[in-house]
Amino acid sequence: MKTKMNKRIRLTSLILCFTLLLSVSTYAAESTPDIVSRDIQNNLVDVVLDSSDERYIVVSVPQDKAEEYKNQIETDQEFREAEIESALGAADTSSRALPPGKIIYQKKLNKKAIKKAVDAVSGTGAFANWYQAARLSMTAAEIKKLIKLSKKASIFALSADIFVAAISYIKQQQKDWWTQAYIDIMNKKISAVRYTIIENPTEYPKIWRVFERI
Repeated sequence: MKTKMNKRIRLTSLILCFTLLLSVSTYAAESTPDIVSRDIQNNLVDVVLDSSDERYIVVSVPQDKAEEYKNQIETDQEFREAEIESALGAADTSSRALPPGKIIYQKKLNKKAIKKAVDAVSGTGAFANWYQAARLSMTAAEIKKLIKLSKKASIFALSADIFVAAISYIKQQQKDWWTQAYIDIMNKKISAVRYTIIENPTEYPKIWRVFERI
């Protein structure tokens, strides 16, 4: 009887271990974008293609093409608009087949994601308590309290953590832009900031990173 009980305990333990391992593997696969190899990334230069209240687009181009690309988007308005249109078209999954770009990663920073990040480090209910106190007067000061609850050094760091993105891409836009986005998410003026990475193999290897309020 005792032997059977021990076998059951060992079997249960093995099942629990396997389930935990599977969960961790699945989470890692979902949360870590496999973008480009380090060697390729090291040979790319980031250029801000477009920046507005609603979005910003960062383009990674080969080092030997960077100056030419910068000059072209600064002097050729038609080319710049075509690049923006292609990037935004590729970022929209409903028109994925239209531009030559291929979506290789997409993630949203929304209220649910922010809540998950905050509660993970400050305990269940931390976000709800903050929101209950802040919701009637959502200001930059309240967002600052939220960032403190997330235990991140800045709004850039929290956003990068949620997106699983390099903080350098988040910092391509100003702090005020991100703060307003968080305020508008909490006030339900927008549902999220969506981050899309698009690979475009035409002409020369190019990667668009689109951050847009949706």
